[in-house]
Amino acid sequence: MNQVKAIQGDTLDAIAHRYFAEHAVAMLPALLEANPHCLGIFIDQHEVVYLPETIQKQKSQRLKLWD
Repeated sequence: MNQVKAIQGDTLDAIAHRYFAEHAVAMLPALLEANPHCLGIFIDQHEVVYLPETIQKQKSQRLKLWD
């Protein structure tokens, strides 16, 4: 599990957006579970935040109509 330090005024959803970009919404529950010490809205500056492993979505199989 990777870890990062929060910057001034950071929130868990901002960290999720910064590190997981388009998967931020899907990763937010795992980020909350990995950081039970982050109880408030804002995280203290330089506080360690643990980043969970990214969730790999399975690709849906596509049906080819023509080869």
